[in-house]
Amino acid sequence: MKRWWSAWLLTLFAFAMFNTLLAQETGVEALSLEDCIRIALENNSQLKIVQYQKSLASRQHRQSYSNILPQVNFTFDASTFKRGPTFYIGNEFVGENPLTNKTITGENYSASLVVSQNLFDGGFWWNNIRKTAIDQKSTEFRFMDQRQQTIVTVQQAYFTLLQELKLLDVYKQAVNRSAEQLERSEKMYELGAVAQVDVFRARVNLGNDRIQYLNQKNAVEKARQNLNLAMGRDPNTPLEIQQEFSYSRETASLDELLKQALANNPGIKELEQTYHASRLQIALAKSSFLPRLSAFYTYSRRVPDFKAIYKNFEREFTWTLGVRLTWNLFNGFSDYLNIQQAKINARLSSERLLESRRNLLSTVKTLYDNLQALNEIIKINQENLESAREEYRLAQERYRIGSGTALELREAQVNLTRAEQILVSAEYDAIITHAQLQAAVGGFLNQYVEPSKSE
Repeated sequence: MKRWWSAWLLTLFAFAMFNTLLAQETGVEALSLEDCIRIALENNSQLKIVQYQKSLASRQHRQSYSNILPQVNFTFDASTFKRGPTFYIGNEFVGENPLTNKTITGENYSASLVVSQNLFDGGFWWNNIRKTAIDQKSTEFRFMDQRQQTIVTVQQAYFTLLQELKLLDVYKQAVNRSAEQLERSEKMYELGAVAQVDVFRARVNLGNDRIQYLNQKNAVEKARQNLNLAMGRDPNTPLEIQQEFSYSRETASLDELLKQALANNPGIKELEQTYHASRLQIALAKSSFLPRLSAFYTYSRRVPDFKAIYKNFEREFTWTLGVRLTWNLFNGFSDYLNIQQAKINARLSSERLLESRRNLLSTVKTLYDNLQALNEIIKINQENLESAREEYRLAQERYRIGSGTALELREAQVNLTRAEQILVSAEYDAIITHAQLQAAVGGFLNQYVEPSKSE
C-alpha cells in the first residue's frame, strides 16, 4: 500500500513537473481563470457588438430630444433671368408698348431665415424620449447578459480543460499500472509462477490503456482550442493554465435562488424593458390621430443686386410670424393599421417575457437539482474510489501469491481507473453546473469589472 501511494505521488509530481517544463520551453505563462476571463472580456466579438449597440442606443436617446428643440434654417438663392418681349402686363393685353417690347435681363438674390418650434405633436416627442430611454436601458441589460454569458462560457471551457487534464493524469496512471503489471507478469513468467498467456494479456492491457491515453491527449488539445475560442483568440494559440484554484460551490436555498433569478437575470430585465417599449410604441402610433401645432418666424430679403442683400436692412425685407396647425384626417387607414401592429407587438413581447420567466425558473430548478445530485455523486464516488483502491491492492496481493488470476487483477485495475475517472468528471461537472447556476441568477454581474467601469 505504501509502495502504491509512493508511486502515485511520484506520478503526480512528474506530471506537474512536465507541465512546468513545457510552459518554460514554450515560453507561455500559465493563465489563471481570472486571466482568461479578462482576456475574453476584451476580445469577445459578441460582447463588442452589443457594446456598439449600447453606444448607438445612447445616441438615439439624445437624438430624440430634437423634436422639442427649435428648428433653424437659412436659405440663400442667386439667379439670373432673361425675359423676352411681351404683349401683356399681368393679365392685361397691351399690344406694342415701349415698356414690354424689349428683352430684359437681370439678376435676383434672396436670403431667408426660418425658425420653427414644435408646440404639440400628439405626445409623440414625449413618448419618443421615454421609449428611446427604455431602449437604451434594454441594451444595457443585453450587454450585461452577454457579459455574463462570456464569463460562464470561459469558466466552462477553463474547467473542461482542467477536467481533461485530470483525466489525462488518470489514464497516465492506468498506463503506469499496466506497465508495472506487464513487468511483474514477465518476471513471474520467467520464474514459472504464471503462464505466458498472462504476459500477452498484460501487453494487450497496456496497449489498450495507451490508446485511451492518446485519445485523451486529443481531448485535451480540443479543450485547449475551445478555451482559446472562448477568449476570442486563435484556437492554435499556445496556452497553459494554472491547475490550482479555489472555487466554492455553496449556494442559497432553491426559493432564494428563484427570487434572485427573477430579480437579477439581465436577460429577463432586457425583455421587461422591451415590453415597456412596445407599450410606448402604441402611444407613438396613436399620436398620428392628433393635430400638430407649431410656431414659426420667417425673415427674408430679395434684391436684384448682390451687394444690396447685406445693406439697408430697413428696406427690401419681409418677415412673418405665425402658428401652423396640421391634422391628418385620412391616409388610407395607415395610422389605424400602425396602432394594430403596435398592439400585436406588445402582446408578442408580453408572451416572450412570460415564457422566458417560466424557462428561467425551470432552468434554475434543473441546475439546482443537478448540483445537489452531483454533490451526492461526488460523496458516493469518493467512497467507491477508496473501495476500488483497496480492491486493486488485494487483487495485486492475490496475484502475487498465486491465488488470484490476471483477469481478476485487470478487472480491479479497470474498476479503479473508472472510479478515478467518474470522480474527476463529477467534481468538474459540479463546478461547471454551479457556474451556470450563478449566471442564471445574475451572480456574475459585479465580478471582473474594472473600478473605473463600476463607478
